[in-house]
Amino acid sequence: MTMDRKDAARALRTVAALLELHGENPHRVRAFANAARSVERLEGDLEELVTSGRILEVKGVGRGTAAFLRELVEGRTPALLQDLMDRTPEGVRELLRVRGLGPKRVRALWRELGIQSPGELEYACLENRLVELPGFGPASQASVLEAVRFLLRARERWLVDEAWSEAEGLARELGAGGGVDRVMVAGELRRGSETVGFLELVVVGEGTAGAVLEGCGLKPVPAGGALWEGRTEGGLPVRVTVAPPSAAGAALVAATGSGAHLEALEQRAVSGGLRLAADGLFSGDERVAGEDEEGIYDRLGLQWVPPELREGEGELERAAAGALPELVTAEDIRGALHNHTSDSDGTATVEEMARAALELGWSWLGIADHSPAAHYANGLDAERLGSQAARIAAWNAGGEGRRLRVFSGLEADILPDGTLDVPEGCGECLDHVVASVHSAFHLDREAQTRRILAAVRDPRCRVLGHPTGRLLLARPGYALDLEAVLQACAEHGVAVEINANPHRLDLDWRNARRALELGVKLVIDPDAHATGGLADLRWGLAVARKAGAAREDLLNTLDDPLGA
Repeated sequence: MTMDRKDAARALRTVAALLELHGENPHRVRAFANAARSVERLEGDLEELVTSGRILEVKGVGRGTAAFLRELVEGRTPALLQDLMDRTPEGVRELLRVRGLGPKRVRALWRELGIQSPGELEYACLENRLVELPGFGPASQASVLEAVRFLLRARERWLVDEAWSEAEGLARELGAGGGVDRVMVAGELRRGSETVGFLELVVVGEGTAGAVLEGCGLKPVPAGGALWEGRTEGGLPVRVTVAPPSAAGAALVAATGSGAHLEALEQRAVSGGLRLAADGLFSGDERVAGEDEEGIYDRLGLQWVPPELREGEGELERAAAGALPELVTAEDIRGALHNHTSDSDGTATVEEMARAALELGWSWLGIADHSPAAHYANGLDAERLGSQAARIAAWNAGGEGRRLRVFSGLEADILPDGTLDVPEGCGECLDHVVASVHSAFHLDREAQTRRILAAVRDPRCRVLGHPTGRLLLARPGYALDLEAVLQACAEHGVAVEINANPHRLDLDWRNARRALELGVKLVIDPDAHATGGLADLRWGLAVARKAGAAREDLLNTLDDPLGA
């Protein structure tokens, strides 16, 4: 079979890019780039040219690139290409696919900021990390953010904030049509899942609802009854159930619960001589419930199960015993401890962040800018931290301070040896310390656990920030004995953070549930870097509810979170 010149050119171009990424000899980089262009324009049998050696007669192809092509012809992965692939993390290679990022810029992002995936790049843009990086700036950071988000759209799962935005946009469009009474979000999104594979919506209406769905680009599912499918404008797959008002609750139950939850509901219905379907709960041919969800759960002898708990993990047994917790709500929230300002890598001042918190109805706000070790984030030294604390004290002494108290804190890096990066002499100006890992993710499980345990045992540590270090769809958490860490937090009275940034949601709900079982206090923190970021607390609230957290389980609900 004749060797495909486009594949060969692509391999040559990949080597050129990776050589440049690693700062190799520019002449060698140029040689592979020139060979790629020459090979792509070739006419005739590339394989025969390579085998005969006449490839050296082609302008732009030298001995090194000819040898590379010979390895390809022989069906081998060229040694140089394999070496470069082995030396370059997969996520860094993926960064080369981001529009507008060449090898030199990717090298700067990787070497200077430690960015190793598109997801990490998006997060860095949102934290304004590129603004001060040579070769970038505010405008280029904005264009990079747009480009990396375009790349991430091609993935199979979406971050929860992006999915909600898509859902709300489609719901508005559907709701504006005739014959539609209301549109309700269901599925993974309603259950508070951390990432979403597809949207599920329930459209309640009759008459012209089908025409409205068609107008939004949706198509009926063959033999699917009232099911319609399509994609949102942004490309997220969506499935819509159309139901009349008399069956709206049943449709919402069916479209919300996990498979295990729905199976358990159906079995309970059968054991009671009933039948549960997507259009209602039936006794024989008579529909005995279906207009609302509460009526269905009540008819089955159950407490209403909040959507976040519908995972098929024993919630029906607890509901039958009347033992489901009263989950924490947005109305219970008084404030959050971990937020950043323009003193480090945020975009708003202390005062601007405080006023934004007031608008949310909070009664207190914790500031926790970065410590000196986070040089990339303009971490605060002792002098700057003292200056910030003085401004916070002035706020608290003023009129607005009577409405919202600001706590002076620090997000202290947990150094590789477990030491907290708290500037000497700052103890009295700090109300709280959030201890977080921002480096040395590569440590083995034993070393990483030992490191974090040391930080938790430090009496200055009040909160363990984003405990596993994961970035959703971008970076897994570091190796860690999380059970040992949670037990230590319980022993030393350290609260564990649910970082509400939709890129993190760390702890996840399963581990947050375990923390509650151990008696650990949780605190939901938006880790906001701008005033608008405070609203991200909603994503962490969903995680807390999914973990089964009640009002008393969170520091956020207390009038004085640091007096707990």
